[in-house]
Amino acid sequence: MTVTTEEALAGVQNAIAAYAHALDAGRTEAIPELFTEDGVAEIVGQGTFEGREAIGKAFGAFVPQAPQLHLVGNTVLTSPPGEEVTADSSLVFFVRGEAGWAVQLVGAYEDTLVREDGVWRFRKRVTTFKP
Repeated sequence: MTVTTEEALAGVQNAIAAYAHALDAGRTEAIPELFTEDGVAEIVGQGTFEGREAIGKAFGAFVPQAPQLHLVGNTVLTSPPGEEVTADSSLVFFVRGEAGWAVQLVGAYEDTLVREDGVWRFRKRVTTFKP
């Protein structure tokens, strides 16, 4: 089946949003299912986690201690659409404290996603932070 640019972008954006919502809601147990069985999550400066089990263990440590919000945007496909696609996105991460919401970090995602049974999953997600 041919994948259009619109279908690929919608699938990628849905996977990215599901990831952000799960993290922000503290549902870190949902993160591994957003990856392929052999998926890789690399957080530059913190580690590379390979496979759903390792990803689940790593993200289990990221349960929010305060209200948080990942805003992800400017997502562009960096490869032609197909059963696998690459995309780059910008990231701003906020935490709410006593003084209100504050930016904690700015970064980027470099993603490779594949479509498995109609669902787009991360094969590789590289997270980098800007100084």
